[in-house]
Amino acid sequence: MLKKLSLAALVAMGSMSVASATDLSQAIKGVNLKGFLRLRAYTDSDKTYTTRWRTTTALNFTVPVSNEVQFHTDFAYDWSMYNDATTNTGSALPSYGNTHMFLSFAKDGANVMLGKVPVSTPVTGSGVGEALGAGVIATYAVNKDLTLAAAGLDTLANTDQVTVGGKNTYAAAAIFGIKDLVNAQVWAFEVDGIINYDYVVRADVTALKDKGIALHVDYATADLDGAQYKQSYANVNASFKVKEVCAKVGFAATGKNGGTVTLDVDSPLSVINSTEQVYSITDTAGNRAYYAKLGYQVDPKTNVYAAYTHTDDSGVEGLVGAKYQYTKKFGVKVYYSALKGEGSTKTGNREARAEFKYTF
Repeated sequence: MLKKLSLAALVAMGSMSVASATDLSQAIKGVNLKGFLRLRAYTDSDKTYTTRWRTTTALNFTVPVSNEVQFHTDFAYDWSMYNDATTNTGSALPSYGNTHMFLSFAKDGANVMLGKVPVSTPVTGSGVGEALGAGVIATYAVNKDLTLAAAGLDTLANTDQVTVGGKNTYAAAAIFGIKDLVNAQVWAFEVDGIINYDYVVRADVTALKDKGIALHVDYATADLDGAQYKQSYANVNASFKVKEVCAKVGFAATGKNGGTVTLDVDSPLSVINSTEQVYSITDTAGNRAYYAKLGYQVDPKTNVYAAYTHTDDSGVEGLVGAKYQYTKKFGVKVYYSALKGEGSTKTGNREARAEFKYTF
């Protein structure tokens, strides 16, 4: 088509477009942009590929409509290219796109999101490639110590642990704190025809924070539609910080009939272990995890650490890593991990990763 158009016609079309378009400075006035650019490089001894290059871009635009109303839209792109150990070729096409688009209303302690919304809960994640829903999520700050939340979603997408699809999903929560004692949240989830209930309690004990000591507790129980037995999951860890040294130790266990239901493998309730290859046990039955991490702040920009995890069904994993914050917005992370498989996973695996991330 363009080859058949004359230069004069193209100029005329351009003039019409410029004349009718909003001035750029006015169009972007008040629009807030945030997001990140991330490059990751992996090596893996136990996969069909030996190296993987993964690039991720996430952009979030917030457009003010009025003092109370805003329009939000997110764009995210994730692309991995592999070096296959057999063919020495391989690549994956880019994924994602317009991940979220919703209106928000905020006034007098109330906040409502309507549309294609991020779903950030203890059993879901809302990052690139994680859960998103179509529907309504609302919160109300009763006072500075108590916030209530509720959600009604027609569908959930990108749930990699449980396929929700077009089932109606409901959630309610209370998030509260007692000054200098505890911060906690209580959640209830229900998915038509899949989950009768999924109750989650999370708490951070802050009474000893002045001494550099923190305690975290998770407990969850679930009843799946048609299941004969209830599922359960518990996790507790303690962390300590003295000058440049920090440490964490923890223990988690699932019931003999299964752990509680997490819809995303990367959900906050799931990611409890200190390592990268074995970091979750919530969706397995009769499993236990012991984990520990020790870190040292070399200087204001540099941190080094070592981590250990043992789980009944996956084995023992050891990890060493480092983080370097080159600027306030740009940082580098590296780690090397070795897994010795036990239980149902007899084989071992060695993995290394470098990450370069710019946040804006």
